[in-house]
Amino acid sequence: MSLSAILLFIIILLVLVIVHEFGHFIVAKLTGMRVDEFAFGFPPRLFGKKFGETFYAINLIPLGGYVSIFGENGSEEDKKQHGATHHPRAFGNRPWWAQLLVLMAGVTMNMLLAFVIFVGISYGEVNMSVNDPIYGSRVHDASIVTTEVVKESPAFKAGIIAGSKITRVTNGNFVADLSNVDSFISFVVAHQNTPFTITYISTENQKNSTTIAAVYGIVPDKKALGIAVDKIGTADITALEAISLGYERTLYTTQDTFTGILSVFAAAFKGDNAIKSLSGPVGIAKIVGERSEYGYTAVLTLVAALSINLAIFNILPLPALDGGRIVVVLIETISRKKVPFK
Repeated sequence: MSLSAILLFIIILLVLVIVHEFGHFIVAKLTGMRVDEFAFGFPPRLFGKKFGETFYAINLIPLGGYVSIFGENGSEEDKKQHGATHHPRAFGNRPWWAQLLVLMAGVTMNMLLAFVIFVGISYGEVNMSVNDPIYGSRVHDASIVTTEVVKESPAFKAGIIAGSKITRVTNGNFVADLSNVDSFISFVVAHQNTPFTITYISTENQKNSTTIAAVYGIVPDKKALGIAVDKIGTADITALEAISLGYERTLYTTQDTFTGILSVFAAAFKGDNAIKSLSGPVGIAKIVGERSEYGYTAVLTLVAALSINLAIFNILPLPALDGGRIVVVLIETISRKKVPFK
């Protein structure tokens, strides 16, 4: 894993954490709570400075962050040492709706960040498939483009990556018709027993040629090069259309993420090894490095997806997460009794 991939991962994590915690921070301030600390990373502390009543800190371990709101723990020690029992600005002494707003603010900011990113990358000249049901008829300058490359496939080993624009395919005697995807696929199937010379333009706008041969083992019962393709060009998207596209992409990504998380819990309930389907910091950093090769749009798409993942995970009704604390506030509001700290 390259140093640039690690640095990019830390920057992305920094953005996601700051956006999430800023939501808690600003809503706590607006609802009259006292915020004692706003920190990125986990201790030990590298440096920090106090402005007003809040201490801002940068900590050594860049795998998260936190906002410390006065009296939020509700422990007896907190009450005795810091006088939060009756203090009007303590978290537990603010109205129930203010507590809920603060707890929901982090998740809301992460969803908003994803929406803004999706709107931003959907505005202006946007790469679009000619088969798009709404904007496909407006696509111009379309070419056959690789949308996916299977790892360890002939195409992958030859250096072809997702986003490469295929300009010519020949096996020496015949040249593929690249006017549409179906004719390209038909050519590959009809000439699968001979090597292909593929000329393509990389995502860095460099023209390359490589010779590869289709092999078995990628798709069932037939040879393949290991690529998925689509005919993609550019379409001019207005600001209003970008907002609509951004909303749709946010909605679809949220649905897919929620479904994925449910499948992990379902697998765990059945006794399957659900942990193997999850990516830790190292796995995510590796994905960030791979996406960075495909350009800024791919990286921003990943940031939006991670932001939605963070939002959905935090809203789960589990202890120590925002969702778990929301459940406690709702129970206290309905029962009109404080839930014991222990």
